[in-house]
Amino acid sequence: MFKSVLITVITLAILAWVLPAVGFSSFVTLIIASIVLTILYTLVRPVLKILFLPVNVITLGLFSGIINIFLLWLSTYLVPGFHIQNMVIYGTELNQFWSLIFISFLISFIHSLLKKLL
Repeated sequence: MFKSVLITVITLAILAWVLPAVGFSSFVTLIIASIVLTILYTLVRPVLKILFLPVNVITLGLFSGIINIFLLWLSTYLVPGFHIQNMVIYGTELNQFWSLIFISFLISFIHSLLKKLL
C-alpha cells in the first residue's frame, strides 16, 4: 500500500506541476489527497465495478473510466485544499467534467508508467 501511495503522490505532484488546473493548498494536502485517492481506488473501485458490472459489460469497459472520474471527483470533495479547476486547451475552455476526464486519463497513464519503473 505504501508503494501505491508513493506512486500516487508522485503522479499528483507531476500533474500539479504541469497543469495549472490541479492544485493543492500545501504539501500535506498532497499527501492526504494521495492517501484518500489510493484508498478509494483500492477499496471502493472494486465494489463499484461489481455493482455496475452489467453496465460495464454493455459499454465494453468504458464505464470503468466513469468510475475513475467519479472517484477523482469524490477525492476532491473529501479533501479540502485539493481542487481541479476548468482547463484551457488550445484556446478552448473545458468545464470541470471534461477536466476530470482529461486528468483521470493522465493519472492512469502516469500511474501505470511509474508502476512499471518503480
